[in-house]
Amino acid sequence: MTHQLGEKEIAGDILSGFKLNAAGYLQAIMEAQDPEIRQTFIDYQCQCLDSQEKIFRYMQEQGWYKVPMNHETMG
Repeated sequence: MTHQLGEKEIAGDILSGFKLNAAGYLQAIMEAQDPEIRQTFIDYQCQCLDSQEKIFRYMQEQGWYKVPMNHETMG
């Protein structure tokens, strides 16, 4: 029996991928010695963050992603 992924699961996987990519780009930025390569990684990370925000907002609109509120840090 095969299980097909729904839109929610696919969006969640995409979001997780963007989070992983953003962390990888940060590591590359911090270790790049060549200024042009460093800037390229910064550009890629910005594109990744923009895409991550789009999928995050989409998931929020669908009610699939709720950010937990920590009352101790608010106020």
